[in-house]
Amino acid sequence: MPIGVGKSGLMGGLAPGGSETFNSSGTWTAPAGITTVNASGTGGTGSAGNPGNPGNPGKGGNGAPGGGPSAGAGGAGSGSPSAGGAGSAGSAGAASSVFCTNFPGGAGGNGGNGGNAGNAGNNGCGQAGGNQGGAGMTGGTGVGGGGGGGAGTTNAGSGTGGGDRSGQDGGNPGGGRGGDGSIGNSPGATPGAGANVARAGGGGGGGHAPPGLGGANGGGGGGRGTAGGSGGSGNPGSAASTTNLSCQSVTPGACYPVTIASGGSITISWCPQ
Repeated sequence: MPIGVGKSGLMGGLAPGGSETFNSSGTWTAPAGITTVNASGTGGTGSAGNPGNPGNPGKGGNGAPGGGPSAGAGGAGSGSPSAGGAGSAGSAGAASSVFCTNFPGGAGGNGGNGGNAGNAGNNGCGQAGGNQGGAGMTGGTGVGGGGGGGAGTTNAGSGTGGGDRSGQDGGNPGGGRGGDGSIGNSPGATPGAGANVARAGGGGGGGHAPPGLGGANGGGGGGRGTAGGSGGSGNPGSAASTTNLSCQSVTPGACYPVTIASGGSITISWCPQ
């Protein structure tokens, strides 16, 4: 039902002028003697745009190769960084209506911007690990050092740089395990494992120390990439602009349905006739 009371007053002529405002749906009855009216009103406010999607995480760093002539290669970090997509626009507000005429709602808000892609993790460099990647292990005469573990997305990769030919475990989740160092030429050095979760780093390669050669250290594990940025908020929807309808013919005593969208309104007015 309409909110408020219709206004009318005797301003000359046989039938007085007046107006009636509807803030909710109802029925308007044309007064006796009134055959022409005007109407003005609005539909509902448009809905807010949807937030943007977060960016994809940065790629984990690659593990460094081990030292020595036939060292194991470093494992690859994981990830395919890219910016997130923009959010979708909000929907237009619903229309109000009377006399088979729509009074449009406001436009929907624009969607939020997508988040930025995450930054890549640092690659292992020599025996040093990238950020949160484990250090390659130190080799001895005729024994290569094990590779440092790649950083996981939560935990750091293992590897202290001490003496050990075993490849070090990658951090959880997803960090690549370091490769094993050689014992002479057999067994040879093995490569570091690649990461298997986006943002995680690859394992460092094992060092190769042929008989009589010392100092073939394992490669450092790859570092952890950063998470993608959050998407932006959507923009609010717009309020509806007023639509005017002039010189609408009506039949005295006839009833006309008035549909009001949420947040909209319609005013019907008439001059003395």
